[in-house]
Amino acid sequence: MFLVLAALFWAGNFVFGRELVQALPPLGINLIRWCVACAVLVPLTLLYEGRGFLRPLWGNPRLCVSLILMALSGVLVFNSLVYLALTATTSVNAALINGTTPILTMVLAVALGGLLYNPPYEAPGAGADLVTGRRVFGALVCLSGVAWIVSQGSLEVLASLSLNRGDALMLVAALSWAFYTVLSGRVTREISPLAATTVSALISIPLLVVLGGGELAAQTGWTEALTPVVVIGLLYMGTAASVAAFLCWSTGIGRLGASRGSIFLNLIPVFTAAIAVPALGEQLVVPQLAGGLLVIAGVVLVSRSGGAGPARHKP
Repeated sequence: MFLVLAALFWAGNFVFGRELVQALPPLGINLIRWCVACAVLVPLTLLYEGRGFLRPLWGNPRLCVSLILMALSGVLVFNSLVYLALTATTSVNAALINGTTPILTMVLAVALGGLLYNPPYEAPGAGADLVTGRRVFGALVCLSGVAWIVSQGSLEVLASLSLNRGDALMLVAALSWAFYTVLSGRVTREISPLAATTVSALISIPLLVVLGGGELAAQTGWTEALTPVVVIGLLYMGTAASVAAFLCWSTGIGRLGASRGSIFLNLIPVFTAAIAVPALGEQLVVPQLAGGLLVIAGVVLVSRSGGAGPARHKP
């Protein structure tokens, strides 16, 4: 349920994103988005966890390093590269490359294993991050569904795809999110998803101020672009697509594991198509419905393939 909600919140992000990338620079959008998110996350964390939410970090350098890497990979690098990639590639290419993230996550979860933060008192669960044939097959079924949705069932569109600089940026972004997902599944075994999201967001703010602030300063008259639609979009990105979605994602990954949980990312184009019909007046066509069914089938295959998620124990 949490992973489905995360995909739903991120789908709305793409609907608003069309307007935002035309009004504001990519890194500037990311800065404003996470400033709004921190304005919500910090009071929320203090309310539910008190001032002691940072206590597990003291004397625990491995956890601190993991949170820094989460901030860099999930908050800074991924979001910034996605916005930059969309200025240099097509949405079809970006969606297809993003659809490979679950497979990349499966490989990283096994390849990195114990190199990442993994508290000794935690049992990772039976086969939570194993790459099995059924999971790979389910991920490929999902990727086929994503391809069918974004190309609207046109083999000519898929055959005419060509790689460019934006595609390379999108691939790095997908790798970055896979890395964040694997880290998140391990870190949230010791601290709550709320604390992990808040700390990683706060860590990223100084770098976002330098990068995003520089872009905003270089674009003259950007404040005039803050129309009501743009403001609503930024508020949505900062609350639903950042706070709610990241909390849901961390919670779901903590329960299912990175390999099984990452497949839910491919629900994003399904939900995006469903939202775009009433919100933007777009037409829902048969290839999109067929692709959506393929994605759902792949998600079921992966999420139900053997083993419980990581066990959760308190120190």
